[in-house]
Amino acid sequence: MSIFKNRSNVISYTVNKEIGSNCYVSVDGGEVVVNAPWYFSRKQIQTVIEEKKQWILNKIEEYQQQNMVYSDKGNIIVLGASHQVRLYYKSVDAPSINLVNRTIEVVLPNKYKKIETAQVLKILVDKLYEKVAEQEVERAMEKTRLLLGYAPEDYEVKKMANNIMAHFSSEEQKISINYNIAKYDRNVIDYIVLHEFCHMKYKIHTKNFWKIIAKYMPSYERYENILKGLSY
Repeated sequence: MSIFKNRSNVISYTVNKEIGSNCYVSVDGGEVVVNAPWYFSRKQIQTVIEEKKQWILNKIEEYQQQNMVYSDKGNIIVLGASHQVRLYYKSVDAPSINLVNRTIEVVLPNKYKKIETAQVLKILVDKLYEKVAEQEVERAMEKTRLLLGYAPEDYEVKKMANNIMAHFSSEEQKISINYNIAKYDRNVIDYIVLHEFCHMKYKIHTKNFWKIIAKYMPSYERYENILKGLSY
């Protein structure tokens, strides 16, 4: 089998040369493929493409309609890094969102094309933050437990007021953390969790409280500045 690529006006296609007597064209994933007998000339293949041109263009358009990509949905911050939001419309039943390298891939059903997507995107991004926060907080909780030798009876990651990043309940012995913590890098997340652990020993910010913080995180003032204005 041999393969070469060619272009017929607006149609790009790949040719597979193989043993056989039939020549046929297929469109898969928006790509045009011509399977032709080994003895077919380029001119003969070009003729086949011309004959099926309208059918090919219809198939390509159908694929593009089902897989529209929008790259102008801006950026959001996840774990301290900016990620481009790319929106795809596909033949799916429900919306989904995934973090792929430095890109946020949002997939919406085709039926969403005619409606305003801002609220849908917000809901999906919140779900992403919650998922990332749950993973990162679990990691930071275990790290801090091993570091200090103690832990709260329970913790939770949930939606909280925008200005509240975390809270320790001495009555319940439970740490609550805002899932928006997922916007910050891991060092900041580690600091917030350490901060709440220290509140298990000291309810208020006494000198001894800050001594523990400084012992395990000497550069804590940097994270204090990042979180300035937030409650935790």
